[in-house]
Amino acid sequence: MHTTIFFTYGISLDEWKKTGLISREIAIYEKMHLDHGVNFNFITYGDEKDLKVIDAKGIKIYPVYTKIKYSQNKYIRIIKTFVIPFIFRDILRQTSIFKTNQLKGSWVAILSKIIFQKPLIIRTGYDALKWSKFEMRGKVYTFLIKLLTKTSLIFSNQYNVSTLSDKNFLSKEFKVKDKIKIRPNYIDQKIFKDFKLQRDDELLFVGRLEEQKNIRFLINEYKHYELPRLNIIGEGSYKEELINEITKHKLNINFIGKVLNQELPNLYNKFKFFILCSKYEGNPKTLLEAMSSGSIVIGSNVEGINSIIKNKQNGFLINSKIGDLEKVFKLIRSEQINLNEIKENAGNYISQNHSLEMLTKIELQDYDKHLRIKS
Repeated sequence: MHTTIFFTYGISLDEWKKTGLISREIAIYEKMHLDHGVNFNFITYGDEKDLKVIDAKGIKIYPVYTKIKYSQNKYIRIIKTFVIPFIFRDILRQTSIFKTNQLKGSWVAILSKIIFQKPLIIRTGYDALKWSKFEMRGKVYTFLIKLLTKTSLIFSNQYNVSTLSDKNFLSKEFKVKDKIKIRPNYIDQKIFKDFKLQRDDELLFVGRLEEQKNIRFLINEYKHYELPRLNIIGEGSYKEELINEITKHKLNINFIGKVLNQELPNLYNKFKFFILCSKYEGNPKTLLEAMSSGSIVIGSNVEGINSIIKNKQNGFLINSKIGDLEKVFKLIRSEQINLNEIKENAGNYISQNHSLEMLTKIELQDYDKHLRIKS
């Protein structure tokens, strides 16, 4: 079986490598080849550098910008994507099934499906239309995302979302139900696991330093209360403001900055607690990784987090109001909560809902189903 993965528009393997995301993102495809003999073609938006990024059996790389010239004009770049199915026609003819990495760029996969008549699975790690409303994007952007989502739902054989909330939103918005399947993010529990080490009694945050992640809540909380030291990993537009506030108010916050993904398992195991206080989320991998690694997790009581954390069962939920984090640690210090039990429940939740093994099996079942229907 050959599967072609159409990467997110504008994303190259080289970029993924620099951020340390590459091993995490391709783990399921490596496992499917090694355990089940499935071969993969990756169509990426990179150049010759992409050819040197992955040295994995069963995966062949086809960078777009080794075949067409990269344009500095963003509109010309988009127009050029419509020739991709013709440039890679030989490999696409031989492919059994098409799949996208995200919604963005799905028009290339849709055109390929129309031309070559192959089953198509659209994968979305988060729902771009719903997020465009959360982020109050402009009318033109929202219209284009809605059009792309609707087109993808019409032409795909299966449309994958990561949460029940996303499925319900799209089902209501587009009156489509059966085609939409919940396929959450997977965690490789051989990598993200509890090392059984003595941990620092401190907090860890991992994420982009942007409005969505609600960093200002953490800053204000540390201005008002004496809390365990907070270690922040990430980059973004709030970085300068964060550093200034830490320095100005002498906050008990340690800014670490950017780290590679492969360093995260050790960092999750270094600190006892993990916090994600976002204003909204999809199916956050950092939260799942922290739970799998044995961290005591604290998350905001919002969509995308409260479907994962069950308050006082496998973690703690807060409403992100001043004093909420202090209340959690007051409860923890009172020893009324069994933290070992919470940690065990969190690990069990990951094993039952997000394990790489389980989601690999489901992915194979999806492929087999659509190939049987086609034949």
